[in-house]
Amino acid sequence: MIHFIILAAGKSRRFSKKNNIPKQLYSVNGVNPIEHLLRSVSNNKKIDSITIVINKDYKKNLFKLKKKYNKLTSIISGGSTRQESSLLALKHIKRKRKNCSRDIVLIHDAARPFLDNKIINKCISGLNKFDCVFPIIKIDDTIRKKGDLELFNRDQLIGIQTPQAFILNKILDAHKKTKSNFTDDVSIAREFGLSTKTIPGQKLNFKITSNSDIEIYKKLIEQFYETRIGNGFDFHKFKNGSSLKIGGYKFKSKYSLEANSDGDPVLHSITDAILGCLGENDIGFHFEPNNRLYKNINSVIFINKALELMYKKQGQILNLDINIICDYPKINPIRAKIRKKISNILNLSEDKINIKASTTEEEGFINAINGIACQTAISLKVFQYD
Repeated sequence: MIHFIILAAGKSRRFSKKNNIPKQLYSVNGVNPIEHLLRSVSNNKKIDSITIVINKDYKKNLFKLKKKYNKLTSIISGGSTRQESSLLALKHIKRKRKNCSRDIVLIHDAARPFLDNKIINKCISGLNKFDCVFPIIKIDDTIRKKGDLELFNRDQLIGIQTPQAFILNKILDAHKKTKSNFTDDVSIAREFGLSTKTIPGQKLNFKITSNSDIEIYKKLIEQFYETRIGNGFDFHKFKNGSSLKIGGYKFKSKYSLEANSDGDPVLHSITDAILGCLGENDIGFHFEPNNRLYKNINSVIFINKALELMYKKQGQILNLDINIICDYPKINPIRAKIRKKISNILNLSEDKINIKASTTEEEGFINAINGIACQTAISLKVFQYD
């Protein structure tokens, strides 16, 4: 197996002092460096598992990511240094694997979010002949020493980047034996004589360390995402009954709704809106309307299918605008409960969900006798990075 470790346990004290959050969790238009990195790494077919090492104070911020990325198998607490965090991750992977003699591990800094899959692939292929493979970059700036400004020959200097790839057992053994404190894993590998190979790195694979670097991140991040718009519409007739379900919220009612499923018009319209954004047909295409398998089924099943397709395309919902059209029931008294239900179902904050209510004032087909309709407009971002 090939494992990918994302080291994100640093508190970024200089950065967080101004922004109240470490740099790896700083979001720009809803995307932070960790998740942007996750999206590209998850797309790599060679990677089997991903482990994130995070400071325990921010661990809860990442749990929702496990629903979106099936390769993200572990989120663990880090140590007080980068080296301790690496060792904790390596030990964690080792404990989960009965036979890992041929396993490979790549260790990467979360503060380097713009990682090209070509670098990952070259690191992995280089391990056929070497114990350690890592990217390097040439120094283009003139380099002088602080104080006396002594000039260095930049042709003799290189910058070391991540990911740094290793044979799992070999780097774990080296970590356990070292008594030094290093700033990267290559240094530990070299201390114990592991064979190393360098590959060309990329300037895009830079490390976010300061507030000025975040400005670069802001300008780059939009290049990797496409915003899409979708809409959905659903209508269900009333029938005699004792309860209604709207947006996942169930309550007592003089009517129920005619449908093969539970007949939730809000969840059905949201499902169609997501499918429309993704170019994935409509709800009836994925769930045949008269199929007995879906008799009285919870409409959350339909939503989950749409979300599954969205996650495969690395999509993210930006906002929902929902218009419930009915003369019965009155939506305003239950609006907050519906919003909360939808928020839980979609794992989306309530401030991104708007619910409007329209009445036909007993005119037209949608009225207090005939039924309920719902329109949904949605915008989402789709990840476009190879």
